[in-house]
Amino acid sequence: MKDFNYDFITTLQSPLYISLDLDVLDPAFAPGISHHEPGGMTIRELIKLIQDIAVPVVGADIVEYNPARDLNNMTPMVAYKLFKEFVYKMLD
Repeated sequence: MKDFNYDFITTLQSPLYISLDLDVLDPAFAPGISHHEPGGMTIRELIKLIQDIAVPVVGADIVEYNPARDLNNMTPMVAYKLFKEFVYKMLD
């Protein structure tokens, strides 16, 4: 994440389909993922990234949820919030 650059957002073209791998998130925010990688994105960073997309989004999916690793059912709530952001983006 220290070298992650948001500049690619300006090069996205329509129609855009987004496949979101929850493994991008720091496990502190989404413990129910298969590959824990401390230092990942925060939920706020990911939401801002989605909101900053300037081209029409025609579809999206959310992958890599692992309920066996999610003791407090926090990750489904995070995924639902991100799902709502995608829906809003598709209606925009």
